[in-house]
Amino acid sequence: HPTLLSWEAVVSTQSTGRLEREKEEQRQKEAKERAEAEKKERQKQNKLLKGERKKLRDNVKARNYFCQGSDNIVQAMENLELLLLGVTLDDMKKLNGVSSDATAFSSQYSALLDAQLKEQEAKKRENLAKAKQSQEQHKEQSLNMDKFTTPDIALLVKAVKIFPPGTVNRWNTIADYLNQHSAVCKTYDNQDVIKKVKKLQSGEEADLRSKVNAQAYENFEKAQKQRIEEVQAGGGISNRDTLNSALQKEEATKKNKGPWTTEEQKLLEESLKKYPASFGAERWDSIAAHVATRSKKDCMRRYKDLVEQIKAKKAKQ
Repeated sequence: HPTLLSWEAVVSTQSTGRLEREKEEQRQKEAKERAEAEKKERQKQNKLLKGERKKLRDNVKARNYFCQGSDNIVQAMENLELLLLGVTLDDMKKLNGVSSDATAFSSQYSALLDAQLKEQEAKKRENLAKAKQSQEQHKEQSLNMDKFTTPDIALLVKAVKIFPPGTVNRWNTIADYLNQHSAVCKTYDNQDVIKKVKKLQSGEEADLRSKVNAQAYENFEKAQKQRIEEVQAGGGISNRDTLNSALQKEEATKKNKGPWTTEEQKLLEESLKKYPASFGAERWDSIAAHVATRSKKDCMRRYKDLVEQIKAKKAKQ
């Protein structure tokens, strides 16, 4: 009977689901029990370790930290603490076990302490070597490698114009702009920007600057040609249309395109935080430059719409 078969399928599904839930609950229970057991074991070991440390500290203190005459007792106390942190529980148990034998206790204590001091010295040498190597690599990179490629210098020139003198945190802002738009380097900082701008202004890289200007003009011409071809392909320009009219039409289309995308909204929110109202007169120009695909008016209109939506939502609550 179809109804009976359907009911049996439902019961079977429910039974399977119940078994799976019971298995999952059992797994969770066992995992919890293991975690509790491990926690108790750690607490037990920590308690034992704390007790053995106290015994060893008392035994060494009773012998005046093995100091005689003008020995540095403070250094001896520091050495004891180093040993207490470095040796295992078993080593401490063995050492405390011979505390009644002064000679054996002194001998084993000295051996363990020497091993700890040598290990500490080896770590210091290793860290110093790594630090020195890192400094040399950084110095070599600074001397032999310039982060700025020709396209990034063009970006820098553009950013210097977008963020003129008087801009809050100007050099950091320019560095952030480069990191966002560069296709090569994402690690520019304010010092990189300042040094490069000084070189360009001083004339040290006059040839490079000329090359950047030439490339910028070439890119501009290519972009114009590509936009005209796109408009022509779409049937939006006749042979009688001029270059300027075509560009004006294309620019108008760009500024009046469809709804904001998720990526554009994200960039707008980032730029609103990055360039607050206190940023000054260049705020919305900077925000539009950050969003890149929207005009200044688009960004201002979008912000106004969002504010109105929030106000309307609050009024309903």
